[in-house]
Amino acid sequence: MIGFCKRSVLKRGGKERALNMIIDDYKTVFYPKNLLLVGASSNPFKFGGLFLQAQLSFGFKGKIYPVNPKGGELFGIKAFKSIKEVTDPIDLAVITVPVAQTLQVVKDCVSIGVKGVQIITAGFREHGDAGAKLELQVAELLDQAGIKLIGPNCFGVYSPTVGLTLIPGTEFPKKPGKVGFFSQSGGGACDTVIQSFGRSVRFSVVVSFGNAAGIDSEEMLEYFSEDPDTQIVGAYIEGIKDGERFISALKACTRKKPVVILKAGLTEQGSKGTIGHTGSLAGSGEVWKSVIRSCGAIAAHDLRDLSECLMALQCLSEFKGKSAGILTGGGARVVESLDAADRFGFKVPEPDKKTGDAIRALLPETGAGAGNPVDLANPFIIPEIINPVVSALADFEQTDFILLHQILFYSLSITIAEESSQSDSSEKLQDHHAKIAENALRVLKKTNKPLAIVLADIASDPGHIAIEKGRLLARKYYTSKGIPCFDSTEKAFSVLGRIRSNANQKNSIKELIDGRAY
Repeated sequence: MIGFCKRSVLKRGGKERALNMIIDDYKTVFYPKNLLLVGASSNPFKFGGLFLQAQLSFGFKGKIYPVNPKGGELFGIKAFKSIKEVTDPIDLAVITVPVAQTLQVVKDCVSIGVKGVQIITAGFREHGDAGAKLELQVAELLDQAGIKLIGPNCFGVYSPTVGLTLIPGTEFPKKPGKVGFFSQSGGGACDTVIQSFGRSVRFSVVVSFGNAAGIDSEEMLEYFSEDPDTQIVGAYIEGIKDGERFISALKACTRKKPVVILKAGLTEQGSKGTIGHTGSLAGSGEVWKSVIRSCGAIAAHDLRDLSECLMALQCLSEFKGKSAGILTGGGARVVESLDAADRFGFKVPEPDKKTGDAIRALLPETGAGAGNPVDLANPFIIPEIINPVVSALADFEQTDFILLHQILFYSLSITIAEESSQSDSSEKLQDHHAKIAENALRVLKKTNKPLAIVLADIASDPGHIAIEKGRLLARKYYTSKGIPCFDSTEKAFSVLGRIRSNANQKNSIKELIDGRAY
């Protein structure tokens, strides 16, 4: 089994290179103390200008050495006319020059002893044979010098600990978290960070490596497996180079940490897209699905789903629930909940007499239902009713977790209308959320049964923007307290079902391994 501090062999262009997978070797590229920016510019429409502005805006904590043939200053920082003018030790060189200049720039970086290279420039393997040949030359040159390579054709590294971000990532969270993420798509990396932000997910480090000529999916799995700052791993993958090594690394990682993978290009048309994007061969969809499942990882359906899986894992790290206690309001939501639970393999046990009587005593005499799901017959957030019912369902021996369905649209529409008359209704609504969260944490401590919440996504008109903002604020609050939130009942059971069954899917996949790159 391949692991850290052991040697593995990766073939590149008919040659073999040995890798010493020691975690400290990656600190200078994932947590650099300084940056050499080759192709730096004051033009915001050029990548060199965009990258420099992004680091200054985000607050990179180290020193930046811009390189521009004209010298002078860029945004108040001294610019060097050539790489060889820089005499200080460099952790990470970021290259944004045109593709035809990259080989010479890489040679110059090697000559001054940089420790890592990040090539943002595109136009390599994804553009055909000539680009593939150039990419191989660059990769072999850096490999022989023992220099880590990120890219080419990538957005690079987001590392909040040192204030390093991707080109469009000036709005990313500056506080680090416990999720490590790697992606062949720069846009996919950015979308995942932004979609996860409002779900209270924060990242240790995010690596967009594009064509993966150097650091690749296999290497990132091996790194995150041992990284003490990472507890959950996420990935967007288009293709891999070494099937056996990938499977070995994935199995080793899932034994220690949960892993969520979005595999792109599982259809014939999607596969064509990965070739044009990063020059990756996507491989068989059925093989990939089997590999992800059998190695003990969780398969995400799209980028939004990936973010929701990361959120749920962060909130419910050891979720094993099979039987749900459900609270909702209205007949349509009751039936919808039962259908969704059944589709994803969850039981919804009928309450015994003791539980039914306890719940019935808490509900209105007409309209409500004391079964499971509990029909609250009320679309509004009333903690004085919700909390005792949550407690009663949690005390019911046959439930493993509670799912609460809140239709915030109606509560918020009234709240916003009342705010115009200087009402304190907004503060009351926030207080209601706090009371529900506090009770959920008490119930969890007492019964070991978690609460998950559905904040129904039903607003559709631009006039509802203030209502939608209130829903997003509620989601951010609940998830910050460790309570997962979903946009629909279907999504809740889908994500929870995959997290629950994840531990039971680590079956042997020896028959799938034949040494090919999947």
